[in-house]
Amino acid sequence: MSEIFHKYKWVVLAGDFNSPFIRNYIWVKGLYKYPELFGVPRPVLGIVSKENTIEYIGDLDTWTKTHEAMKKLIERDNQFNQWSEKNIFRVDMQKLSSEDIVSLLRDFVEKQGEMYAYGTTLPILDFGNFSFVEGNLKKILNEKLSEAEYEKYFEILTEPLHNSFAQDQEEDLLQMMSKFYSNENWRKDIGQKPINKIKVEYPDFYEELQKHTSRHAWVYYVYLGPAYTEKDFLEFIKDYLHKGINPTEKLAQIKSRKQEIASLREKYIEDLKPNEFERMILKLVSKLVWAKPRRKDYQSKSYYHLEKLLREIARRLSISVSQARSMPVDLLVTSLEKDEVNLSVLNSIYKFHVCLPDESEAVLILSNNEAGDFCSKYVKSEKSENIKDVKEIKGAVAYKGKAKGRVKVINSPSDMAKMQDGDILVSLATTPSIVPAMKKAAAIITDEGGLTCHASIVSRELGITCVVGTKFASKILKDGDMVEVDAIAGVIRILK
Repeated sequence: MSEIFHKYKWVVLAGDFNSPFIRNYIWVKGLYKYPELFGVPRPVLGIVSKENTIEYIGDLDTWTKTHEAMKKLIERDNQFNQWSEKNIFRVDMQKLSSEDIVSLLRDFVEKQGEMYAYGTTLPILDFGNFSFVEGNLKKILNEKLSEAEYEKYFEILTEPLHNSFAQDQEEDLLQMMSKFYSNENWRKDIGQKPINKIKVEYPDFYEELQKHTSRHAWVYYVYLGPAYTEKDFLEFIKDYLHKGINPTEKLAQIKSRKQEIASLREKYIEDLKPNEFERMILKLVSKLVWAKPRRKDYQSKSYYHLEKLLREIARRLSISVSQARSMPVDLLVTSLEKDEVNLSVLNSIYKFHVCLPDESEAVLILSNNEAGDFCSKYVKSEKSENIKDVKEIKGAVAYKGKAKGRVKVINSPSDMAKMQDGDILVSLATTPSIVPAMKKAAAIITDEGGLTCHASIVSRELGITCVVGTKFASKILKDGDMVEVDAIAGVIRILK
């Protein structure tokens, strides 16, 4: 086995879902760019994947060195999205040669890898015990405020002033609804009739819905999709109508809330009388909370564009898009040259693979028995011990409130069908692909996460009670369990 297996202390750092081989490979490859882009040592990190369910693994000593170097730096844009749209999404793939196809995929891997290098700077600054921004914020507030004031200041200072792309989508949808909301028949029919009848009976509305879909289909795509359709966004509108939400009033509330936050933030910062470093932290925190999902949204859009290239690869090689996502570039070159695919290799990579940084600055790909041997011998997982008789689970408050309801464990889009309004959503770590289920939740609970995690950010956007960082909630709680969520004390009580 490679020297890197035993040279580093590999531990499980976090988990995620719906992450195919091509994304895992790019993520690991992007870490080699740290010295070039930032002048700091790269963290030694890898990914273990079983059927697109992944664990991030790494050596914490190298993470610490990178973290310390990154603290001395500190703020890039959507140029890659423009490239992927121009060179992939707007191109007739069938007219490209095999060499062009391979070249496009190589370019995507290289450019996306650079985005990951920039993107991982955020969790490098705030991950686990390495809490630079969040840790300093808490320190400042604890030193200067009472316990009652702390909660109020923390909420306002961590609220982003600018929209995520998901919020842009929501506001655009509300704007579209407001054009038709005064029509009582429209409100009634939208809530009851199927989309094919809506299309015929309300053509002006359906045309607006198509435009909305064209603009926002990618917002919840993440790495695997699917892209949203008119039917999906129609379900959002039905949900608003079911809840009795007036779109014009809702938009006014959103605008008023933003103005209130901006005003209070400036007041709170001045009230704290910060020194130069403290002022930087107080102004940086909301930018960090905004930037993390923003960066992932940009990547989501690029993977949405990439699907067009992957579908062409799948067509030429008579394989599925899922298999195309599991194909290393070198295997793609060989397959296109021979017009023949080694399906056993593709399927083994999909089922179980590990991507690691090699000493030669390449990405080492292990699959099947090699992947299993590496994980069993070298990767240390945090064990969830004595969880059978647990009655209370503790975590960090992401959005305060209290709720009671039935648990639904939701980790992927395929789980969302079981989610009902008022259920308690439990997840290892939420992603944009399960936002429709999150909207139905009375409360959200995650194993992982902190100030800048997806669940924290979305719970603030939606105003939903949320507790994150529980470590083992998704292993303890099962579908149908009755729980009480106290997101003031950060406690989940199991009522059964």
